[in-house]
Amino acid sequence: MSKIILSKNESLQAPVLILAYKRYDFLDNLLGSLPANRNIYIHIDGPRNMDKSDVAITNDVAMKYKIAQRSDYIHIFSQKTNLGNLGSFRASMEWVFAKEDRVIFLEEDIRFGESLFPFMDWALEKFENSNHIFQINGLSFLDQIPGKNRLYESYSCRPWGFGTWKSRWELYKQSNLPSDPSEIFKLPLFKNASMTESFKHKWLERFHRLNEGTDTYDLSWNYAAWENRACALAPRFTYTTNVGFDDRSLHTKIRPRGLRFPHQIKVRRIKFEDISIVPFPSFYDAYSDFIEWGTPGIKKGATSRIFIAVYTILRRLKRILNK
Repeated sequence: MSKIILSKNESLQAPVLILAYKRYDFLDNLLGSLPANRNIYIHIDGPRNMDKSDVAITNDVAMKYKIAQRSDYIHIFSQKTNLGNLGSFRASMEWVFAKEDRVIFLEEDIRFGESLFPFMDWALEKFENSNHIFQINGLSFLDQIPGKNRLYESYSCRPWGFGTWKSRWELYKQSNLPSDPSEIFKLPLFKNASMTESFKHKWLERFHRLNEGTDTYDLSWNYAAWENRACALAPRFTYTTNVGFDDRSLHTKIRPRGLRFPHQIKVRRIKFEDISIVPFPSFYDAYSDFIEWGTPGIKKGATSRIFIAVYTILRRLKRILNK
């Protein structure tokens, strides 16, 4: 396959923002896999009383990495007090976008294939002025299904490795969540989208939990995109995955079905310029939600019952053969 063609201009290399807390072993592994000569911003949330020693080690890991690399490329911001997931996200983005106009966002438990950075550099350059694109997803659950490589506009701004711009951050800061979560389905973005009842139930439940105090950044980030009639740009094949499902995980403690392991992420040596883009809404969200959640989500027309039946049979057959 043909190799990726990108400019050698170093200014096209998007900086990396890493959100870290107390999982120093995950951070150590992530830092060791990052490409050289690219600005790396490491934001470390402050400790709670019970986590002081782990957070101290996290700071040591970041500092050792800074010393081992060229120090002018590595930037560390350690909070003195604990901000939580949402507060840490906001503080880290404000810090980075005071200096940069685009960023690749990774949490400490995100792992990636070697094609991630060429893909993000290209997409962040190409779609910066496309106001209907809010972020570039690194994760795709559609990787489970063979098929042609495409990009899709998706309602889901997935948090597990993504790229975005300062201009979208400014929109986020102006966004206000509704007191009634059901108002999200009346947003213009969803006007021509067919939503399943399970889709509505899933997102109502999540936004109700947010209003009750769930400490997470991804829901308010998604809402800011929807409020501005913007989508994520999702790849057909995945460039990222997540490994952080132990007892230190904040929310997701069970590995989602359909999520790739790091060694399963393939190198995609392609000319990005040749990839077609499928506009929202499309089957992408219906099938992706089905793979991840076991139920179809937003769709254009009827979700293919044949696809769901065949996929379910193949998954069951795989489980039987693996026993």
